[in-house]
Amino acid sequence: MRLIKKLLLQTLTVSIIILLTQYAVTSISLTDNPLRPPATNSPRTTLSGFMNNMNQAYRLIMEAQQQSKRERGLWHSQTVQRKGYEAELALDRAIDALNLVDIPPINRQDFGTESALMLKEILDRLKLPPVNMIPSTNDVVSQSLTRWEVPGSEIAIQLVEEGFDVNEFLFTPETVKRIKTFYELIEEYPYYQFNPWKTSPGFYRFYITTPGHLLPPKWNRWLPREKNTILLYGQTLWQWFGMAIITFIVFAIIFGVIFLLRRYVNIANPYKKVWLELLIPAFTLWMITFWEVMIDEGINITGTLLQNILKLSTIVEGSVLAWLAFMLFNAIGSTILLNMCQESTSLEAVVVRNGVRLLGVLAGFIVFYTTSQEIGIAVGPIIASFGISSIAIGLGVKPYIENLVGGLTLFLNRPIKIGDFCELGGVIGTVEDISLRSTLIRTPERKLIYVPNTVVSTSQIVNHSKRDKYFFDQTLSLSYDSVHEELGHIMENLRNMLAQHPKLSEESISIASLSHKIINLDIFAYILTTDLAESIFIQDEILLKINQILDLTGAKVLALTVSNKTESSSVIPIHYKNVTDSFKL
Repeated sequence: MRLIKKLLLQTLTVSIIILLTQYAVTSISLTDNPLRPPATNSPRTTLSGFMNNMNQAYRLIMEAQQQSKRERGLWHSQTVQRKGYEAELALDRAIDALNLVDIPPINRQDFGTESALMLKEILDRLKLPPVNMIPSTNDVVSQSLTRWEVPGSEIAIQLVEEGFDVNEFLFTPETVKRIKTFYELIEEYPYYQFNPWKTSPGFYRFYITTPGHLLPPKWNRWLPREKNTILLYGQTLWQWFGMAIITFIVFAIIFGVIFLLRRYVNIANPYKKVWLELLIPAFTLWMITFWEVMIDEGINITGTLLQNILKLSTIVEGSVLAWLAFMLFNAIGSTILLNMCQESTSLEAVVVRNGVRLLGVLAGFIVFYTTSQEIGIAVGPIIASFGISSIAIGLGVKPYIENLVGGLTLFLNRPIKIGDFCELGGVIGTVEDISLRSTLIRTPERKLIYVPNTVVSTSQIVNHSKRDKYFFDQTLSLSYDSVHEELGHIMENLRNMLAQHPKLSEESISIASLSHKIINLDIFAYILTTDLAESIFIQDEILLKINQILDLTGAKVLALTVSNKTESSSVIPIHYKNVTDSFKL
């Protein structure tokens, strides 16, 4: 196992060193300002700027190639790198003459490079008009010119009327889309040597048959010469072979490292486990990015194949990034829960658990939106196109949102917590769980009832677990014949008994009603406890003492019932039914 880890580490280290040293760019001081955009205020300046920049890039690359062949070593010298960098700048300035507004951002740079090279090949084979015959800035103003086509072709330069490149003359998006078709039609034709601008023979084929981006690395001397290279579906044989090897190595490393990481994560403690699991998507994302760079910048896959690879890799990277974002929020939430007391019974834990999940899902949607924009899928119009159906969707989602709001209300107001004995939404029982959508109640009959939070937040909540004391409120029905002479003495004894009890307060005994048959006495007192079981025990104790006092006087008890002025006994379980039955005649 150690040998495998060491081998993987060495392979990655060597690959990174090669990649960084190969594409390192030395700081260069240029005489021209690289930030100054090319002039595109007329068809003449646009076409002239494009041709001059392409010729400059071609000249610099060819000079760099010849100089690099004469020099020894495995890497380009600083002089060669400087020429390659200047060629890149010239090529980028030429690409600025193309209107790439319809090209997905992820493909824009590579597509623009190939389109500029093919367009130069096309224009080198056409008979272009003299420079003074191409509309200038004065012609544009005097003739209100907005479009010009290259004579004898459908290649057009048009004024951009909106967007980032507004008021610039650029090669139209339609022209850009058809450049490959134009190139395939004119590829076998000879170069026209009498144009105002020099030709750059074989520039496009040189680019697509050599590794690297524009300036090939020095090891390309061992590859077949571009003139003798056979293209298979737009790529050379060595490019197909190199792509297969790199793909196999990269994904073998991904699966191997994930296997090793999972074995290590499974034996880690819970605190480390949630964070170590982030290494899996993070490493996968890094390796996929590395694979994409090697395919694009290393072996230089081009054309439609590269565009599809970039779209696919962007989708995969977006999915892995969404996975990483969700796991990151999950790790944060798990860390909070592990450091909380009684995380399985606290409302804070419920909110944290569900809140981080919502944040993870939100992060996933943001990544999805960004990825869609990169690959050229306009999500906004798709969402707007729902129209009336979005209303139905909104109505369907409304109860879910109301339940979420109800859950947040419970968290902010904290009227109940897990373990409380409550009455809410017409349901009585013990709260066993509170989620963002519903509250789980265990009834005295041991039933589980899910009460939507929208019902909980809009209904009256009676939390019996938060009462500061219980009360004893009973009506004692006595026979008039047995107690009318001793009524005062009985009431005095009952008052003394209640007053002497250490767990009672605000005791009172009063005559509720009096007739020639029945005397009803109201007995009231607060029980000084917040524990339900203790309150039931004290109630039983009081009832037994009442029974003893009445036995001494010979009073006949007709009934002992809960007072009608108080809440029903079904709300607070009263377990003295057997005691009261003994009082009845």
